[in-house]
Amino acid sequence: MPPTKQEQIEKPAIQSTTNANKDGYYRLGHTTLYYLLLKYGVTAIILFFIELILLGAASGGNAFPPLSEWVSADTAFAQAVRLTAGVLPVLILLAIVFAVIMAYGWYISFRYKIEDNDLSFEKGILSVQEISVPFHQIQNVDIEQSILYRIFGLADLVILTAGHEDPEHARKDETEIIMPALNAKSARRLQQYLLDRSNVQRVVAESPSIEPPVPPPLN
Repeated sequence: MPPTKQEQIEKPAIQSTTNANKDGYYRLGHTTLYYLLLKYGVTAIILFFIELILLGAASGGNAFPPLSEWVSADTAFAQAVRLTAGVLPVLILLAIVFAVIMAYGWYISFRYKIEDNDLSFEKGILSVQEISVPFHQIQNVDIEQSILYRIFGLADLVILTAGHEDPEHARKDETEIIMPALNAKSARRLQQYLLDRSNVQRVVAESPSIEPPVPPPLN
């Protein structure tokens, strides 16, 4: 039975620790920021553990065998280890600064909102790119999760769209749009919502007399 204007598809409750800005855009949650800090901070973590190993080796004796034994036995090697251990803290600090800048820059560069007839994105800081995905162009919505995403409870929402209604051209103009690092539960709710809305929009397009459902405001 086709939908009537009284039948509404409720917008999914997308978990976000940020409030919408004046234009109604939301940012991804803080869990995404923590994931990005880990992603870009891997170098700092590796350097930190190397520093611990070198400090243990530099202490000599049997503190960190066999490196500590080698340091005790070779003066030149001991000097090289101590020199490296003295330089690494600077590199660790630079790696941490790099991770914070990259993670926070990526985090604030992506925002989104759900409107009555489309899903909108804004990407970028200095050069902002605006993307609008009409519901009627959505062909499919998939969820992708890496092992690290599963640990953090995140998922990518992959939206497949087609620019032409003509089936002959649809395959040629298919485009993948990725909504990255969403809360996994929210991603599944949004996936179902987008699929439902895309189906409704097609019904409305085929039967113009049917009024499309109007979703409630995004909380």
